[in-house]
Amino acid sequence: MPYSYFVIIAVCLTIFGMVYTHLTYRYKERAALIDSGLDLDFFRKTLRRQNLMLLSAGLVFIGFSIGVVCGFFFEKYLLINYNPNDYRNYPQAYISMVTLFMGTAMTVAYFLNRRINKQ
Repeated sequence: MPYSYFVIIAVCLTIFGMVYTHLTYRYKERAALIDSGLDLDFFRKTLRRQNLMLLSAGLVFIGFSIGVVCGFFFEKYLLINYNPNDYRNYPQAYISMVTLFMGTAMTVAYFLNRRINKQ
């Protein structure tokens, strides 16, 4: 039996163990906090904060991917229309587009978070 099967099995068991431990201890911690008299709104506020962070991270990753795609097309445009020294690639196209769209995504995330917090 090749060793790659053992690696795949070990990785799957490790991921299962980490998820199981996280869920088990989260349940025990919440039960202990409720027993101590903590209000259930604490968990809702924590969940809302996590959702806002996930929204921001998701928008940043979407901005990154759009920036890579636009950088690809911008590089092709530069190679076709502006190639004085017979360049093979333009990394500036990727860098400029990724930073532009990630900044735009962060700005959109800021305004969405501000609108959600007002409600």
